[in-house]
Amino acid sequence: MITRKEMNWKIIRSIIPIIALGAIYYYTQSMKIDYKKEKPVLVTTAKDLIWRFQVDASKDILFKIVEVEGKVTGMDSLLLILNHKLICAPEPDTAIKTVIGDSITVKGRCIGYDDLLDEVRMDHVFWVQN
Repeated sequence: MITRKEMNWKIIRSIIPIIALGAIYYYTQSMKIDYKKEKPVLVTTAKDLIWRFQVDASKDILFKIVEVEGKVTGMDSLLLILNHKLICAPEPDTAIKTVIGDSITVKGRCIGYDDLLDEVRMDHVFWVQN
């Protein structure tokens, strides 16, 4: 026969994982960054941003939010290319309405530089309306 103490322990033991999963879910949701609301650490042109990476003066902007103005030189469904060397990957739900040749301003996270192809890459890109 099960005592009341054993029964209470079984109930508590089954509730603990549910509470832990709820806490983990809440913690991971609070860690997500809203890139639209983040302030950029640098407002510059695409040419200047590319130059900073070429001369290795970019340690302070790597993985930070930057706002960049440049000329659209290429685009497809997944990427937007500014000044032939700045590769931007917009958020999936972001609509960037532009055509090749337009000058636009975008904001996003600078994720790196490919010195072999001489390209700067950005992700979480949003169009900034002027």
